[in-house]
Amino acid sequence: MKNFLTLVTGAALLAATPALAQDAATAVKVEAGMKVFGPNGGPVGTVESVAGGAVVIDTGNNKAALSPDAFAKAENGLSITMTKVDLDAAVEKAAADARAKLLAALTPGTEVKTVTGAAVIGTIKENDTEFVTVEHEGVPVQLPVEAFMAQPDGVSITMTEDQFKAALAGTQ
Repeated sequence: MKNFLTLVTGAALLAATPALAQDAATAVKVEAGMKVFGPNGGPVGTVESVAGGAVVIDTGNNKAALSPDAFAKAENGLSITMTKVDLDAAVEKAAADARAKLLAALTPGTEVKTVTGAAVIGTIKENDTEFVTVEHEGVPVQLPVEAFMAQPDGVSITMTEDQFKAALAGTQ
């Protein structure tokens, strides 16, 4: 599974290389399929999509969403101020940090809400690095860690209440 990271530091990336920042002052047209190269001309990846103010680059190992202002025009496509190795390392570090934060939040006694935050589905009873057991209406329900998200106000599952109930109905 590829890791995914959203980097919104396009301006900061360009600030590190004044020549690229000057080139980027004029808008660079970024389209899906374009090749992306690093500061020394080495390949970084390919633009997978451009939408909602984000440019998704697929490095072959990971995907990263960069701000459109992170790109400068290059002879052979687009250029960014990170090498493929650096971009992959940033994505993997962010994924590891996010997982550690999530695991730290998945503690027994914590209420679990739906993705909308509208309903509490239960309370965490136990967890490990792969699964979390939530007590829902007196019944233990085991879910993979990937089904959870750390939120500013607690923990939620990646489902709505209706999706959660449908999933439960399908397992009984």
